[in-house]
Amino acid sequence: MIPEKELTSMRLLWITHRHLELDLTRTSRLGLAKALEGHGHEIQWMSPTPGLDYFVNRSKQIGFGHYSFTRSVRLACSSSLKMDAVLVEWTAVEGAYKDLMRQKIPWFILDRSPPVSRGIVGLIQRRQHNRAWQIARKHASGAVVKSSYHHHLAGSLPVAVVPAGVDVKNFEIEREDREIPCCIYIGSLAKERELIRVHAMNLNVIFIGSGNDVERLQRAGADVRPELQIEAIPEVLATADIGIMHLPNRMEWRGASPLKIVEYAAAGLCVVTSDVGDMPNPRNNPWLRLVPLGDDAAFVQAVEEFKCLSNEIRRDLGKNAKEWARQERDWNIVSQPLNALIENRIS
Repeated sequence: MIPEKELTSMRLLWITHRHLELDLTRTSRLGLAKALEGHGHEIQWMSPTPGLDYFVNRSKQIGFGHYSFTRSVRLACSSSLKMDAVLVEWTAVEGAYKDLMRQKIPWFILDRSPPVSRGIVGLIQRRQHNRAWQIARKHASGAVVKSSYHHHLAGSLPVAVVPAGVDVKNFEIEREDREIPCCIYIGSLAKERELIRVHAMNLNVIFIGSGNDVERLQRAGADVRPELQIEAIPEVLATADIGIMHLPNRMEWRGASPLKIVEYAAAGLCVVTSDVGDMPNPRNNPWLRLVPLGDDAAFVQAVEEFKCLSNEIRRDLGKNAKEWARQERDWNIVSQPLNALIENRIS
């Protein structure tokens, strides 16, 4: 049995294909890592981010990203790592697992971003995703998924479900009432999300983010604004009243755990979202409306219901939303299953 002190203070390596200064998804990774540090662990990174602990290459050329990243991770892992455990995102499993096993380092597959691309790119990604999970079910010490929808991927592996979280204290900003309620969307503006349908609903939404659908949205007359720095998100959300997330009816979205929903709630917004992942029950959370995936008419109706409320009622609902975020989705809370999984498996 490892002494208690070692269980609560471990050196953890996190291997990711994401750029931790530029990528839209960095918020969740950095938030979860900070929470693990709060549990007493040291976090090191292997990433295509210059200046971090272990730099690995990932080509930006279409069709070569996964190959170049796998090769670079394999090379980096061939040296002695001196880690207590490693968090391996599914994109890095093929490159990392053999050397981690050779060095007898426990590792955990981390799946926070299953494939959502379509066409040939999506087909290739899904094959790589399936291959990573096949390897993990045979050789990993455990699995980390973002919603119970993905629990089945782990087979007999012990699993930690870690949904999107938020650093609640960053959202303690007073909101001002507006005569006309403002709707906002913050996140990826990728074509796979079909946000052009949201613009066509005439809800007067502010779209904030980046992606390959920006030009089409702008041509259609949508109010599109640049991606924000992480630190600016709470202040910008404080200028809105209703946070939205509409997704098309496709299987790959059903297990989503969107960070934006938690950020909307932490900012005290009413929220209308497609019904995905492990969402709270709206009966107990009146600040929330869940709409079936791809149901545009129901989505418009839900937004209009919130718009018709008085500022006072929306403000009270916003307080309920903030309390839910504080009690259920602060990173210190959602990180606990992962911390327990690592410590239990290492022991």
